Amino acid sequence: MIFRMEFQRLPSLSIMTLLFALPLAAQTKAGGDKSWPFGKAAGAGPMARMARQDLWNMGLIGAKAWDADKALPGPRQGGRRRFSSSKADKAGDKGPQRMLIQAIFPGGPGAKAGLRVGDIVVGIGKKKFKDGSLDPLAKALLKAESAARKNVLTLLVERGGKKVSVEIKIPKGGKGSNKPDQGVGRQKIFSAAVKWLAGKQTSQGGFPQTLGGNNGAIVMTCLAGLAWIAEGSTTRSGRYAENLRKAVDFVTGALDAPDPFGQRRPGGANWDQSNWSYAHAAIFLGELYQHKKSKKLKKELQKIATTLCKRQEVSGGYAHGPGGPNGLGYVELNIMAGYVLAGLGLAEQAGCQIEDKVVDRLLEYLEASSSGGGVGYSTKAGQKGQGNIGRTAGAWLGALTLGKKKAKYVQQMKSFTERKVDAYLEGHASLMQHILLGGVASAALGKKASSRYWKVMRRDLILARAPDGSIQPRPWHESLLMGSNTDVSMGEVWTTASWAIVLGADLGKKKGGLPGWTGASAQ
Repeated sequence: MIFRMEFQRLPSLSIMTLLFALPLAAQTKAGGDKSWPFGKAAGAGPMARMARQDLWNMGLIGAKAWDADKALPGPRQGGRRRFSSSKADKAGDKGPQRMLIQAIFPGGPGAKAGLRVGDIVVGIGKKKFKDGSLDPLAKALLKAESAARKNVLTLLVERGGKKVSVEIKIPKGGKGSNKPDQGVGRQKIFSAAVKWLAGKQTSQGGFPQTLGGNNGAIVMTCLAGLAWIAEGSTTRSGRYAENLRKAVDFVTGALDAPDPFGQRRPGGANWDQSNWSYAHAAIFLGELYQHKKSKKLKKELQKIATTLCKRQEVSGGYAHGPGGPNGLGYVELNIMAGYVLAGLGLAEQAGCQIEDKVVDRLLEYLEASSSGGGVGYSTKAGQKGQGNIGRTAGAWLGALTLGKKKAKYVQQMKSFTERKVDAYLEGHASLMQHILLGGVASAALGKKASSRYWKVMRRDLILARAPDGSIQPRPWHESLLMGSNTDVSMGEVWTTASWAIVLGADLGKKKGGLPGWTGASAQ
């Protein structure tokens, strides 16, 4: 996974390891309801990020919940945790039967209706949840938002030992709201998300640091920038032109800044993870160049591409950053390879010089890690052949940007991506990365794949939306088993920007969209 929270598949396939980093300074707002968005502990000083709760989203109600029949995990501490992945309860992906409210959006529909922290939601209307809460809740939200008249959702709630009904008025969605993954409905959600991101951008052009320090801030700025590009803006025109100018200045200025967390730790562990910054910067600036050519951008892209080429490992793969094995003892990981390939491809499309041997060796390494086209974690024992949608979609998209779509192995990756484009819950570490890369890949694959992707993702999109336009992280079987969630640690900018990219990747006709990353420009 990325930055300082990582999962590693060890030679024994039933074991994973997580290494937590030292906490960064908390980013909190003055005043307001401290429970939103990550529970009451979210504003508790410098340990805030480590104490964030991994909560189920309740969509436009503006509330988040935990399983009322399970104890909340305690604040996370530094150190390694080992667990057996075979114990993962995938039934948990359906949501709890009894939802204990832990956070409420101030002034949102739930708050206005009198929903309280401590309430236990057990059903919709008069019907109790029978096989998980997520499906019925999403259906009820969609029905209420798209209703012609009575836009009301009624929750069946246990409060103080009694059952009460809480009627919640959901904002009227209007035209297209019954199909949030299509047309007008999708455009409205996308527009609200990119606007929310603009409101969170700092005066320096970046975003507050969460997980990963400077690297995390650069990655989130690049993702937000891609969302604004997909909306149709450039640094010279469009609603978010100023935001993009500031984002470019922040990214290019911060790339080479010293990273105090990237230094070697006691015992010789390497914590340089700056390849994430360079790869995302190449994708962001390369996509921007597609929409507005600039000598300055091309110069920056060449510099970044040259750096990435020099950082290739002897094996042909890529690590979090240069410098040898990290604290978990491994070097290469192939989720990184996909981002590097895409960054190099977009730089090449801008006219930058890329070393062909770097690309060839990286594709050879990916193939050596794979089984049936599905890209493995690495070529090492226990990490080979464990294909999933995030790694494979990311690598296939990268190969596509480089004009390699006809290569035999690239065709195999494409076939795997087509089969697994909606299998985001089969991913690993960061759920959001699999949603992001699978979503961009579905846009590249076309209408049939996109339809399959959204058939599965519609529910998650409905539930992830918050009243302010942000799109929130969610628990899943791996994060529930671990008692931690990388996406929660990264924060709501990370998830909102990633979702916005998926929503906007193929929206553009005459302008907008992401023709570079989706491979359209390389055809």
